Amino acid sequence: MRRIAMLGTGLIGRFYTETLHGLRSRDKVHVVYSRSAERAATFAKTWDIPHSTDDMAAAITHPDVDVVVIGLPNHLHEGAAVAAARAGKAVLCTKPLARDSAEALRILKAVEEAGVFHGYLEDLVYTPKTLKAIR
Repeated sequence: MRRIAMLGTGLIGRFYTETLHGLRSRDKVHVVYSRSAERAATFAKTWDIPHSTDDMAAAITHPDVDVVVIGLPNHLHEGAAVAAARAGKAVLCTKPLARDSAEALRILKAVEEAGVFHGYLEDLVYTPKTLKAIR
């Protein structure tokens, strides 16, 4: 089982948590982070997540976490991805990966140097409008 830290409790965090908990029997969110302790606790209760926090570093380094899903505002992606890589956690980052190519390159270097898995979560690749545009 993969034990996930979900960074973010907004639309994207809810979307990925709902999908993970609804469709994945082996992968569960074990820690949720929000900038608001109250929002983190409410989200954790709603989705039956054992731990909630308003301390991002604590969520990333939590001993029950193997994977960090970054569902935060764009300007926080790099810091969260680098912190997760340095903690030895697999990193899954929602779109956009970074705000520019320099940030993306620093994220790539961090995960490569740490030797951790890194994935980019793009949810619009196979939507009808995208497929139509490609055609």
